[in-house]
Amino acid sequence: MLPPLLSEDIMEKINYQKKLDNIIENLQSAPKLLLHSCCAPCSSYCIEYLAQYFNITVLYYNPNIYPEAEYEHRKSEQKRLIG
Repeated sequence: MLPPLLSEDIMEKINYQKKLDNIIENLQSAPKLLLHSCCAPCSSYCIEYLAQYFNITVLYYNPNIYPEAEYEHRKSEQKRLIG
């Protein structure tokens, strides 16, 4: 059971999809969007969905990938997804 201050009755849950839908609904033109991506599989749906509404620039960045060959492989896959 949650403590009283964290009970579901008190916590306001934010529905970020509804917030995004409201933003998209009010767009007059396609604004620029910088989208961080750690790898192609994680970003594939986001890019596909958001590209309908935004001019996307993908920032591929994940310094935790090792060895360097794996980093380069993932970077290549990201480019292939976008290309």
